[in-house]
Amino acid sequence: MTSTKSNISRRRLLASGLAAPFVSMMPGLLTPARAGETVKLQFMYPVGVSGDINTIISGMIKEFNDTHDGVEVEAIYAGSYDNTEQKVITALGVGEPPALWLPINSSLQTFLGLDALEDITAQAKADDIYQDFIGGFLDTAVSDDRLYGLSYQPSTPVLYYNMDAFKAAGITKAPETWDELFETAKALTIRDGDELKRWGLIIGGGWHDWMFEGYCRQNGLVPWEKDKVLWDRPESVEALSFWKTMVDAGCMAPASTWQGSANDFMAGSTAMLYHSTGSLTNLRKSSPFEVGVAFMPKKKQWGASQGGGPLMIAKNQSDAKKEAAWTFARWMTNTKNQSEWCRATGYLAVRKSAWETPEMQQYLIEVPQAKVAMEQAQYSGAFLQVPAYSRARDVLKSAIDRTLAGEIAPQAALEGATTEVNREITRVLRRQKS
Repeated sequence: MTSTKSNISRRRLLASGLAAPFVSMMPGLLTPARAGETVKLQFMYPVGVSGDINTIISGMIKEFNDTHDGVEVEAIYAGSYDNTEQKVITALGVGEPPALWLPINSSLQTFLGLDALEDITAQAKADDIYQDFIGGFLDTAVSDDRLYGLSYQPSTPVLYYNMDAFKAAGITKAPETWDELFETAKALTIRDGDELKRWGLIIGGGWHDWMFEGYCRQNGLVPWEKDKVLWDRPESVEALSFWKTMVDAGCMAPASTWQGSANDFMAGSTAMLYHSTGSLTNLRKSSPFEVGVAFMPKKKQWGASQGGGPLMIAKNQSDAKKEAAWTFARWMTNTKNQSEWCRATGYLAVRKSAWETPEMQQYLIEVPQAKVAMEQAQYSGAFLQVPAYSRARDVLKSAIDRTLAGEIAPQAALEGATTEVNREITRVLRRQKS
């Protein structure tokens, strides 16, 4: 009788995120903080999509603080993913890291190289993490079979399209292949003489390297291994050459910014847009037309790269702060919060149980576009998890930009980028071993 009551209580606590985060007397686990203490945590996070995500996160943190005696979380909005990474690295350098932070999943190897991350494998196994989290999302925080973060806001790029523009042009379905994408983009581009009225396609700038990795995967290539990049391979060169072909045909914008591309789509200045699924709610609610959502068109196969990031806990802090940070991370990723977060933003809920809630089931009926990214996720993998990934991204973005601007040929650009980045990765790995 006692056992049954205890099990029910445990399940309820897990669902609400209030269960004791660490189990004492187990190897590798931390003992609970003493009652009566208030543990103050700093949580550093970015906003990587369009819309007012900052307000949503701030509201969640207020709710957590209001409902959790003994823990107080200070939200620190750090700007972009890149800014967040640099601010955390700076804080690590002076020995004062935030208790936890939300980086792009690609930074995993960077933070492991700095010995900055708490290994939370044992805590996750003592909880329901491995049973309820969607495996492909959780894998983006795994290295050498150890877990270093709780997946929080996974995303993939998707193809957004203006359904009114499609109807006006007599186009009845979203493109499914690269060839169809090209033809559709040409059909939807509008010019009045030399004046452009509407692009057929814009690939969101600033994260176009993320989109480009998806194209490589669609062409049968994962363009990196854990100690090198493979951008000089024929599949990658063909992908960039295809982008250049669309630019040269005048149906795809040669450059854009991340927020600017979303604004262009909502203003009707482009008929199709590659952007994060995390922008779904904002684009859908802010556009004066019906927004369609489709898989990224394929070449040899479906393929996408997972963006977004996990909640990571600092290794260099007190046990009490680690325990409180786990409590917060666990609460942010509980079933209820993940269901609400997905519906409020368009980011993908990380828990199976979140997709099964009545609210989510009704949402999917009302907003079938939300199913697309989840269905596409089965064809996706982690984004560019190599040492020195931030430098790697900068080099690749420059190579893409110079190619689309007509300054350099695709093969020469990608061969140069591959050589430069692999040299840097080798240098970083050598330094870590010394």
